[in-house]
Amino acid sequence: MNKWTMTIPFESQNNQKEIWTCKDSEKQKNYEVEVTLGKPIDILSLKLSIINDFNKSVAHIKDSRTFLYQNSALQHVDVCPICKAKTETMPEVFSVYGAHYVACQDCHHYYVKARPTKEALDKFYSRDIHYQSNYADKKTTEKRVQEVAIPKVKWAIQQFERIYKRKPNSILDVGAGSGHFVQACKLMGIKADGVEISESGRDFCKEQFGFDLMDNNFLKEWEKFCDYDIITFWGVIEHVPEPMRMLQTASRALSGREGLIIAEVPRWNCLSTTIQSVFSNSIVRHLDPLGHINCFTDSSLATAFKENNIDIVAAWYFGMDAYELATQIAYQLHEDKIIQSMGEYIPSLQNRLDLARLSDEMVFAGIP
Repeated sequence: MNKWTMTIPFESQNNQKEIWTCKDSEKQKNYEVEVTLGKPIDILSLKLSIINDFNKSVAHIKDSRTFLYQNSALQHVDVCPICKAKTETMPEVFSVYGAHYVACQDCHHYYVKARPTKEALDKFYSRDIHYQSNYADKKTTEKRVQEVAIPKVKWAIQQFERIYKRKPNSILDVGAGSGHFVQACKLMGIKADGVEISESGRDFCKEQFGFDLMDNNFLKEWEKFCDYDIITFWGVIEHVPEPMRMLQTASRALSGREGLIIAEVPRWNCLSTTIQSVFSNSIVRHLDPLGHINCFTDSSLATAFKENNIDIVAAWYFGMDAYELATQIAYQLHEDKIIQSMGEYIPSLQNRLDLARLSDEMVFAGIP
């Protein structure tokens, strides 16, 4: 069993050095981690007709997830996807739309204990146009590239340069969605490619950005991707039944070279989880049990990196918790003026939450 501790400053800053320590049955290892807290973003500019969209999303997601979990054959998850502890020993901690999250008592990972089969998940991600619609909205494409994707590219390049004293030559984005991150890399002069199984995502990328995303099976065809300097998973491994295989495959692809692996995941210990535990009948993001069959803690993601021989060198915490709070209150009270009143305060509120480490997203970077 891995036990993680952090040595952190009393006063949080947007950028700080921390020592993360892992103790197992045999030894102790320290990691020097550069931690970034916060990510400025004008979230409301990305959410046009926000209440109307939220209402429609609640109806679609609630109906589709409830139908799937109540009317489909489900695959029971026998062991924790991270540490392989037996599921039968774990307490249920949260239920939504007929799905049940359990908490691993060993690595502190949270996951849906009975989930749709791999065939059902593959079908959903390859065909569900609604799922891609938030990211394939032409009206917000430029803003999403500038405000969401480019900061991620800059952070990835910064970490690579800090470690290897040179710029990366190429980046592979696994689970590239509609291609926003790959487009951002190209705009910044970095050679980049993306792998995406969603046909609608690939079609949007081709139409909007003018380049093709690959549809290769990353797990089976990893040898084709051994020439990249950085492999990224932006919001990917929480969706798959075997997140450890994704990290293991990336580690294998970059083995023996100067490389960096980056993974962004939803974070359990955050304000959004608390909000959704109260308003569990109107969840459209974060603890969506079809998309996020895994929800990580700092400990479980750190364990995932360690067990795949990836040394953690950087972490980044940010989120949409303030947006979650505002939209849930407006939805529950049927009053969209709340969004208009709170809108200008959301970025500053989120910044305070990020500094307090209460944000619902985290990114780890590591050396294989």
